[in-house]
Amino acid sequence: MPFYCLDCNYWGLLADPGTSETQTPNLFQTMADDIDNMKQIDIVKMFADKRCLIIDDFPEIRGSLTRTLRNFGAKSVDTAADGEEAIKLCGNKKYDIVICDYNLGSGKDGQQVLEEVRFLRVLMMTSLFVMITGEQSREMVLGALECQPDDYITKPYTQQSLKVRLNRAVVRHQALLHIKKSISDGDYRKALEYCNQMLAEGTRYATAVLKIKGQLHFLLKQLKEAQSLYESVLGKKPVVWAKLGMGKTLMEMGKLDGAEEMLQSIIQEDDRYIEAHDMLADVYTKKKDFIGAQKATENATRISPKSVQRHRKLAKLAEHNNDDDAAIKSYQQSIKWGLNSVHESEQDYFNYARKVANVTSGDNSAESKTLVKQANNFLDRARKRYSNKEEVAVQAQMVETQLHLAQGDEKKAKNSLEKSREMYSNLAAPPVEASLEFARTLHAADEEKEARELLSNLALRHEGDEALMQIIDSITSEPISEGGKLVATKLTKEGISAYESKDFENAITVFNEALSTYPRHVGLNLNLIQALVATTDQHGFNEKYETMIRRSLRSVGNIGEDHKQYKRYSFLQKQITKHYPDLVA
Repeated sequence: MPFYCLDCNYWGLLADPGTSETQTPNLFQTMADDIDNMKQIDIVKMFADKRCLIIDDFPEIRGSLTRTLRNFGAKSVDTAADGEEAIKLCGNKKYDIVICDYNLGSGKDGQQVLEEVRFLRVLMMTSLFVMITGEQSREMVLGALECQPDDYITKPYTQQSLKVRLNRAVVRHQALLHIKKSISDGDYRKALEYCNQMLAEGTRYATAVLKIKGQLHFLLKQLKEAQSLYESVLGKKPVVWAKLGMGKTLMEMGKLDGAEEMLQSIIQEDDRYIEAHDMLADVYTKKKDFIGAQKATENATRISPKSVQRHRKLAKLAEHNNDDDAAIKSYQQSIKWGLNSVHESEQDYFNYARKVANVTSGDNSAESKTLVKQANNFLDRARKRYSNKEEVAVQAQMVETQLHLAQGDEKKAKNSLEKSREMYSNLAAPPVEASLEFARTLHAADEEKEARELLSNLALRHEGDEALMQIIDSITSEPISEGGKLVATKLTKEGISAYESKDFENAITVFNEALSTYPRHVGLNLNLIQALVATTDQHGFNEKYETMIRRSLRSVGNIGEDHKQYKRYSFLQKQITKHYPDLVA
């Protein structure tokens, strides 16, 4: 995960899996022992100025913690019984200290509360968030720490042990508050000045300040300064937070091999560092090693399974790598962990069902029918969960049409398509997602002309939106945007050049890269099939190539005699029959 979230303006100090009260990974620097020498009256004064919030689903614990905080000196203490109430309170009032139990019963848990209040910017880094939990599972602990609370306390605890931990956390937070406030205000240069000042004065919190200083250099694009800082720290001791910072800095500088080496060294030391796996995935993506990127993301997901956004990222990588099973599983996990998450989206349901339609096209096996049934169940869940959003029902109907088409049920598909068309036309202002889905549905129903017309109009209205242009270009048989046409042509020429040089492996790589952006491009799919057949002629049957050919045949669909690629398509089908007869049976 990123060091700094510009969306929520929260700076989390990086993880260092070490020992804690329960021998679980702990991200928090132990305070200097001389904090105990501070006069208790000074600490009481600190608490007296703080507005506190306690979040716990048990009233007796809320009462106990309220009394404890009042004994510490706090005058303003509010309580919340669940995540929804807590988030509402944070939106209405600024809290300085939040103490939250991890397990809050049904609904949001403590991790999701922290994730949401930071994302919504209703609890800034100038506030202290302390997580308390009796949970001991590795996945829960690492997931909670990934959201970077300021402290993490495990049950059981005594009032005295809680007092010591909170005292240390509050004193440390107060010492760094002027830096955190500058960061929250977006004044990174002022924050950097404060860091330098504290380091010059010989602060006891030098490690924390150095971490923040390195991150500030990165945010200010002062990459050489960041690199120098991390080199200085690592020259004294190979601490992980500096290795992570160095890895991110080297990656940003384009020194991908150095970044990879640094991140791999962290993982070899302890593979629980989620940030290292995420950064490594980014390095591999920049290197166009999408298999490596997928594996790195899978490792991060294994360590911390509750991140909705990471599951979505994994699904996209799996799609790129033609790993249908992993893509379907990741889309399903996005739905599972999206519940009660601020990152929940109805599009996860549609991504799953659409992918099922794609992989089951023309397959009437029992396994495919089970997948289709599950996909329809998810569409029904989406309709119910988002019953207040008309466009969700419309999009669900469109994806249902795609499922009918995949199963070859022409009658149901025709009726469903007409219903989709009527529902879409009744939308006063169709959202972009609904328009894209209708175009996908029209394309699946061989209504290519109408699909291209719809997408062309959409492209005109959103000219300049490169991300949307990529999606538009991926839906029909050929790109619509001028940029997409140029890229597709360039990659086609590269692939053909490699093919003509009999470098079939490189040709396959280039065509696959092109198809990751333009998956339904007829010419590119036929080019890939031709390269796969050619290398099979040389080396014999290959199960991976069979899967890739099947995928391309699905993408191409039924080409009629009037299509300009029909003769070539027919010729390649005969070639496929020699090595992969089941594909054209």
